[in-house]
Amino acid sequence: MVDTTGCFEGKRGLLKIRVSKTTAVIAIFIIISASFARQVMNYIKANFGEKGFAVLIGSVFIISFSLFLFFIIKNSFNFLKTLLEISLLFLGLILTWQIKLPEEKIHILEYAVLGWFSCRDLIKVNLRTKGTILASVFCIAIGLLDEIFQAILPYRFFQFRDIALNSLGGSWGVILYSLRLKK
Repeated sequence: MVDTTGCFEGKRGLLKIRVSKTTAVIAIFIIISASFARQVMNYIKANFGEKGFAVLIGSVFIISFSLFLFFIIKNSFNFLKTLLEISLLFLGLILTWQIKLPEEKIHILEYAVLGWFSCRDLIKVNLRTKGTILASVFCIAIGLLDEIFQAILPYRFFQFRDIALNSLGGSWGVILYSLRLKK
């Protein structure tokens, strides 16, 4: 049964699904951007070339890394845990950079941000484990909605690979956020 606050009552208790406006805006932007992202990418490539586009994607990676690093270090309380978080962040960025298609790189980054924010929101209103699982499910659901939306667009199409990459990115963000929490 669903109440008006976004909570679901199940047999095992209350399942609270509340996300902030920031998280909702990120999720909505991800879905809506499917309708214009390809045109923006093609415009940038046409006017700045492939190298210019690669520089832009590289800049997005550097900015993303810097922001995640800032939040990790800002709230660090344990050297080994902070080292693990930075290593996971760095490893994720290196693996993401190995993907050939730029739009898939961006998929992983944007879903990592969504995972980070959704985990932050859902852990506030649920137990840590339940909130972490809900955040991962939320990212997968948004990834699925994104692909369904792309399936109805005339110049885009549904891909299971994108759902997998979206889920991977969302899980990466969820893990990065959940690692920074005190026990």
